[in-house]
Amino acid sequence: MGSVQRNVAIVGWMAFLMAIAAEGVFFSMTDPLLLARAMGLEQPDVLGIYTIGFFSFWSSFTLCGLLAVCLTQAFSPARRQAA
Repeated sequence: MGSVQRNVAIVGWMAFLMAIAAEGVFFSMTDPLLLARAMGLEQPDVLGIYTIGFFSFWSSFTLCGLLAVCLTQAFSPARRQAA
């Protein structure tokens, strides 16, 4: 497995675990039905709201992690010497 694939796998897995924790914390403080009604949904599906929340957290954490990996590799000492 190459270093890029390894980094993507590590970031994806860590983001998955953090999304689980973030969803648990967020929805323990917020009622999904109140959120849906505030958005104008008349017959909200609670499981759907949890799913949207989870994938939103997961994608957000994944993007942040990949950005951090890209930035740390862009400024690594080996690349500075090559430039």
